[in-house]
Amino acid sequence: MTTLPLAESAPGHARNRAELFRALGALAEAPGEAQLRLADLLGLPRPSGEQWTEAFVVQLVPYASVYLGAEGMLGGEAADRVAGFWRALRQPVPSDADHLAALLGLYAALADAECDEPAGPRRTMRRQARVALFHEHLASWLPAYVRALSDSGPAPYAQWSRLLHDALLAEAAEVGPPDRPPAHLRDVAPLGDGGNLDGLLTGLLTPARSGIIITRAHLATVARGAGLGLRLGDRRRVLRALLEQDPAVTLAALAGQAREWRARHRADELVVGPAARHWAERAAITADVLTAAQREASVIAEKFSHDDRL
Repeated sequence: MTTLPLAESAPGHARNRAELFRALGALAEAPGEAQLRLADLLGLPRPSGEQWTEAFVVQLVPYASVYLGAEGMLGGEAADRVAGFWRALRQPVPSDADHLAALLGLYAALADAECDEPAGPRRTMRRQARVALFHEHLASWLPAYVRALSDSGPAPYAQWSRLLHDALLAEAAEVGPPDRPPAHLRDVAPLGDGGNLDGLLTGLLTPARSGIIITRAHLATVARGAGLGLRLGDRRRVLRALLEQDPAVTLAALAGQAREWRARHRADELVVGPAARHWAERAAITADVLTAAQREASVIAEKFSHDDRL
């Protein structure tokens, strides 16, 4: 079966790289005949509509603003930054400008335009625009996103995410690391160690702050490992219920996940650069905060247990 190659350093392969990113972006859209043909071309299992819903609705919505914003939600300043990039290119701003498919499609279009331009200042400008898009709005969140989907997505999309992760690292090696973190991440505060449960929940579910991406599947893993009940509802309610059932065990499990995320980000840092470093540092802080909270919860639980025995 013929497959599209991953990014290669030779300039003659730039158009193939563009086609690969365009195809991978299209596969993040609901599966139709075009997506099924692309899956065949890339050697991926054909996804069903139910699997697409599980991957991109239930587990991980594919919008950059959720993972780059200080609020951990759709829209906000992160979405405005992405829209501003479209405007700077004098492109119509789509309603879903920060959707993964839209961003990968734009990146492919910029790569094509660069290839079509003869050597000279205009080609240099097109390359600069492509590199800026890659570092500011793709490499700033997609490596972490696809790692989370690899954990949590149905088989076709878990394989899709691994292919996209490899393509991102290959492209990062080709364009080189930036000098500083993306603007999205420069002023995002880490997870704090004070406040109440609501503040902790908000911080944990804000990836740019916590350095981790928590899916429903991750929470199910915590529940199974701790023998806790898994409540129906959104991630915030599920996580609250787990913390209320057994805070010490839940916090310890989440701290373990944060340490795993730190190792993942550190592995990407060698190629991706400052963005991965930001994620790794945030994940390390989150692990420390959760470990301290877990120790405190264990002390409190032991005190109550001692009082009950008296």
